[in-house]
Amino acid sequence: MNLQNFRIEKEPAPSTDWLVFGDIEDDNGNLVGTFGPDGTSVNIWWVTQDEQFQSQIVEQFSLVMAQQIVSGAAE
Repeated sequence: MNLQNFRIEKEPAPSTDWLVFGDIEDDNGNLVGTFGPDGTSVNIWWVTQDEQFQSQIVEQFSLVMAQQIVSGAAE
């Protein structure tokens, strides 16, 4: 899988959302999906995912959080 024309943009405050833009291609360069012309809201997409998927991502993200907490405490 490859991302083309990929970018992310932070929504203006007071929103805490991010938008993801770009095209999704398979390994042969064929377009297989897109984040849409207006992008895809991370927050809206997240809440539409099933609980098992969310749990797996939160578990992975918690390791990143722990690293940030530890590195922040060392400063």
